[in-house]
Amino acid sequence: MVSTPISQQVDSARTMQISHTGSDVFGSFTSNAAPEPDGSTPEKNMFKILDNVIAALKKPVEGDQDKSDQMTADIDKANRGLRNSLDNVLTVRADLGTKLTELSSLDSLGSDRALGLTQQMSDLIDVDWNAAISSYTMQQAALQASYKAFSDMQGMSLFQLNK
Repeated sequence: MVSTPISQQVDSARTMQISHTGSDVFGSFTSNAAPEPDGSTPEKNMFKILDNVIAALKKPVEGDQDKSDQMTADIDKANRGLRNSLDNVLTVRADLGTKLTELSSLDSLGSDRALGLTQQMSDLIDVDWNAAISSYTMQQAALQASYKAFSDMQGMSLFQLNK
């Protein structure tokens, strides 16, 4: 079963991945993972790494140097694998923290916009009608006076001023 991360629309033009799959967290490494000394492919599954080290610890090694060396190598490999896996878990955790911070900022921005729009709506609805009508009437009278002055000036010429 292949699972996909959950995405959420966080803005009118933006969709954000808000989760990670288990395989992203526990079954992969970051780009700077410590390589195996022998060049072999490291185990990426954290649970498989733990199973391997448990199996290595259950093997008796008393009096057999080869088995002891193999157990040391298995534990070292498990330590590298667990370090790489935990680095990946921390990377995913940091990514989620960044996304939570961004979501918090978007939430705050949305609240600020809602407050501004509420204020604009209040300014439009709660208008003082007497002041608005009075201001409109004064502006209309000033406009008519400027039209009359312009039309009177338009009909005049320098020759008519001397008469």
